[in-house]
Amino acid sequence: MAKPPPPPPGHPTPGLKFTPRLRSYFRPPGTTTSKVNPLERRLLLKIDFFILTFCCLSYFLNYLDRTALSNAYVSGMKESLSFRGNQLNQINTCFTIGYVLGQIPSNLSLHYIAPRIFFPGMMVLWAGLTMVTAAARHPGDIMAIRFFQGIAESTTFVGTHYILGSWYTEQELGKRSGVFTASGLAGTMIGGFVQSGIHGSMDGLRGLSGWRWLFIIDGIITLPVAIYGFWLFPDTPKTTRAPYLSVEEKELAIRRMEKKKNKKKKKKKQAEPEAGGGRPSGDSTLVESESKSSSAPKTESSLSQTHPFSLPFLRSLFSSYHCPSFIFLWILAGETESFSSNALLSLYLKSHPSNTSSSPPSSDPVPTPRYTVSQLNNYPTGVPAVGILSTLFFAFITDLYPHHRSMVGYFIGIIGIGTPSLILAAEKGHFGDPAGSKATGVVMAMYYLAGSVYACQATFFAWANDAMTRDGKEAVFRGVVLAGMNMGNNAVNAWWSIVFYGAAMAPWFERGMWAMIGTSIALAIWTAFLSFMERMSRRRKRQEEVTGREEARRIQGGDAGAGPLARDEKGKGVNV
Repeated sequence: MAKPPPPPPGHPTPGLKFTPRLRSYFRPPGTTTSKVNPLERRLLLKIDFFILTFCCLSYFLNYLDRTALSNAYVSGMKESLSFRGNQLNQINTCFTIGYVLGQIPSNLSLHYIAPRIFFPGMMVLWAGLTMVTAAARHPGDIMAIRFFQGIAESTTFVGTHYILGSWYTEQELGKRSGVFTASGLAGTMIGGFVQSGIHGSMDGLRGLSGWRWLFIIDGIITLPVAIYGFWLFPDTPKTTRAPYLSVEEKELAIRRMEKKKNKKKKKKKQAEPEAGGGRPSGDSTLVESESKSSSAPKTESSLSQTHPFSLPFLRSLFSSYHCPSFIFLWILAGETESFSSNALLSLYLKSHPSNTSSSPPSSDPVPTPRYTVSQLNNYPTGVPAVGILSTLFFAFITDLYPHHRSMVGYFIGIIGIGTPSLILAAEKGHFGDPAGSKATGVVMAMYYLAGSVYACQATFFAWANDAMTRDGKEAVFRGVVLAGMNMGNNAVNAWWSIVFYGAAMAPWFERGMWAMIGTSIALAIWTAFLSFMERMSRRRKRQEEVTGREEARRIQGGDAGAGPLARDEKGKGVNV
C-alpha cells in the first residue's frame, strides 16, 4: 500500500488530534516536522510584512472614516447641520449604493491595473473626500460626498481578500484574513477615542467644530499610507515587481499557489484511459497543452481564457454552487452585523431617557447616568473590541480545522437570537424600569456581546476562497464571487438600515430586534445547507478520481496491486 502524501510545509496535518495540530500551527513558516525551508520562510515573512501592513492600515483607515460619521453625529454634527428623522440612515444608504456599484468593477480592475497603483489611488480619492466633508453645510452635502466615497472605499475589503487568496494557501489564509478584519475593527474602536480627544482639545479651534476637525485629520493621516502602497505593495505572484523579492522567491510564490492545481491536473491525466495504440484522449491533450502553457509568462489579465462578461464564463459562474450560495451566505451574515454597523449602541445612549432626564425615576433607587460627548464616543468602543477578540479566536480555530469554518455560522445564529431577545426583554420591563441602571446594563452588555458576530467576516471570506481554490476555480471567477458576496450584502444594506434601524426608532429598535432573530435563524439553516453542498462537491471529486483510475486499470489490463491513497474530508487515508 502506497504511503499517503505528506502535508504541505508548515500546515496542520489532516486527521491529527488537537495537540499535534496546535504544535503544527505554531511551527514557523516554511517548516515541516523534519526540516526547515529557509526560502519559503523568508518569502512568507516578507509578504506578511508588506501585504498585511498596507492592507491592514488601509482597512483601519477605511473604518476610521466610516466610524467618523457616527461619532460626528453624536458629537454636535446633528445639531450643527439640523438633521431630521432618518437623514443619518439616508446618508449611510448613499454610501452603500456607491459601495455596491463599485464592488465588481473595482475587483475586475485589479486584473488590468496593477494593485500597487489601484489601491493607493483609491485611498487618495477617499482621503480627499473625507476632508471635503468638513466643509458640509447641509445633510444633503454629505449624502453626495458619501456616495462617491462609497465607490472609492469599495476597493479595500473584497480586493484585499482577492490579494490574500492569490498569495496564501488554504491553511495560511484564515489567520491572515482574521488579522485584516481585526484591523478594520480597530479603526472602529479607536475612532471613538480619536473623536473624544479631538472634541476635547480642538473644538472651536480656528472657528471649526470638533467634528469638522475629525474629518480633516482622518483624511490627512490616510495619505502617507497611500504613498507607502505606491512604492512597496507587491501586486500578485505572477505580476509582482517588488524589489525586496528575489527571483527565487517570486518563482516559489507562483509554485506554492499552483501546486494543488497541478496535482489535480496530474491526477486527471493519470486517470484518463488510453486507447487506440496509446493515443491520448482529448482531455489528456488539453491537460498537456495547459501544462506547457503554464511555463510561459502570464499577466493577471491573461489568467482566464474566458472574458468575465462572456456567455461561457457567466454560464460557469451561475451553474456552480459557489456563486449563489456564498453570496446568499454573506447577505445573511452581513445583516447579523447590523447592531454594530449601524452604531445602535451610540444611538441608544444618545436617545436614552436618562440622558435628558433631570432626576432618576422614583422606582429606581440608583441614579441613572447622564452621558457626555466623551461617553457617547467612548462607551461604544467596547463593541469592536469584542469583535477583534472574536475574529482572531475563530481565525485561529478555523485554521486548525479549515474544513469546519461553518462553525462560525452556528455560533452567530446563537448570538443573533440571544442578544436581541434580551434587549426586547429589557424594553418590556423584565429587568426593572427600562430607563433604569439594571436594564441599561443588560442592553449595553448585549450590544457588546453582539460585536462577536464580526468573526464571520474573515471566516466566511476565507471559506469562500478555500472552496473555490480547492475546486480549481480561476482567479477571475474567484474575484467575481468575492465581489458579488460583498455587493449582495450591501445591496440589502442600502434599505435594511432604514427599514429596521432608522435613527428615529431609537432607543429600542424593536422592529430591528425581530429582524435580527429571523436573520440569525436563516443564517444557521443556510450554513448547514452550504456545508452539505461543499461535502457533496468534495465527495463527487474523489469519486471521479477513483472511477477514472479504475477505468484506466481495466483498459490497460488491470493492476492487482494496491493503488495510491486519497484523503477524505477528515484526512483519513482511503485506498483507491
